[in-house]
Amino acid sequence: MVPELIQAALLLAGAMVASEIGFQLGRLSGPRDEAFSKQLSVISGATFALVAFLIGFGFSGAATRYVDRLDLVVKEANALGTAYLRADVLPQPARGELQSALRDYARGRVALLKTETREEAQPLLQAVGPEQQRMWEIALRGSGGNAQIMRLVLPPLNEVIDLHTTHLASARRHIPTAIMVALLISAALSLALASFANGQAGRRFPVLNFVYGFALATALWMTIDLDHPRRGLIQETIQPLIETLQSMKS
Repeated sequence: MVPELIQAALLLAGAMVASEIGFQLGRLSGPRDEAFSKQLSVISGATFALVAFLIGFGFSGAATRYVDRLDLVVKEANALGTAYLRADVLPQPARGELQSALRDYARGRVALLKTETREEAQPLLQAVGPEQQRMWEIALRGSGGNAQIMRLVLPPLNEVIDLHTTHLASARRHIPTAIMVALLISAALSLALASFANGQAGRRFPVLNFVYGFALATALWMTIDLDHPRRGLIQETIQPLIETLQSMKS
């Protein structure tokens, strides 16, 4: 994965390259008639509108997924806290075993959600299945077939297990590659078209071109950063899980 600062620099450099290409093409093309200028204006306006739509679509989707991930952290923290409290209805030694298993599981969740790379996350993901199986077996054994106890203990534990799958699916959900490619190409075209007319006139406007390129690069970078909340500047908070773990007193 490209580091965030290098990623931002590459986007800005690409914006400047697209502007320069547009200027050079306009300079080589030379002045054209009025009909061509009008058509160029129409195409430029349509391209700018398309870029605005794609950026808005991509940013909105990334923001929605970001909020959904935050909600999942809260739900998981609540489910773990509830399962820990419900374990009190089990007789010893199952009560202590289940609460200890829940503390270990919560520590693993905090460690997993702090990882930034697949290599760091892989061993923690592999440990989730056995930990869930251990908690479920302790709960079943401790309930001893008592239906009332099972109704109290098993549902929150089942929610804890289900939320792992939901959280995993959410972490793998990003902007589709095809949309991101279309967004990058459209942004480059809009920058090139903005400089094409300047090239025809043989006049440069470096400050204006930089401002537009910087704005587009920033919007693209923020969209990408927001869509990967475990790295970059905009990160997903896991404070609810940390607080729940702290409340699980041994």
